[in-house]
Amino acid sequence: MKSAQKPQDIVILLKVHCLDSMWTYDDLAKSLKTSPSVVYAALQRCEQCHLYNSKRRKVLKAAVEEYLIHGLKYVFPAYPGALVRGIPTAHSAEPLKGLLMTDDQNLYVWPFTKGKVKGQEITPLYRSVPEVVEADPLFYELLCLVDSLRVGKVREQELAAQELKKRLYECLTQNADCQSILPN
Repeated sequence: MKSAQKPQDIVILLKVHCLDSMWTYDDLAKSLKTSPSVVYAALQRCEQCHLYNSKRRKVLKAAVEEYLIHGLKYVFPAYPGALVRGIPTAHSAEPLKGLLMTDDQNLYVWPFTKGKVKGQEITPLYRSVPEVVEADPLFYELLCLVDSLRVGKVREQELAAQELKKRLYECLTQNADCQSILPN
């Protein structure tokens, strides 16, 4: 029986991409401030959707790229909300912030009481995201790019797609198994 995908599945899948192959469900759950059962169920759903291979413990990058760029905004759209304190996301954070001319009056943030930036609220894909991104800069960038795909205008979405592809396919220092070139 197939289960419907949940937004935390994307968060967990992107975190797995950022790790080497030596992680455990418990370690992954702790890094995301969730339970091992949530991690296990998410990866099972990702496998059912052909985004993850559990036997090889690999994110299926081409499928993830296609899904994030072309489908995520329809399945898990984001809408700017009220002005709140939080952590910058989407085009208000790197890497897009440095590539676009942005107005400091139109910032997007994940609500977070310890946040230092005021902007329009964007609900994160999973509740613990604002608490856990500080420990992993690549993970933070990936989630910000994903939010740009969910909420951005056409130019922001195009740039986010380009930057996302780079981060999915470039070799990461902690992940020696990844491919070093972009596919054709």
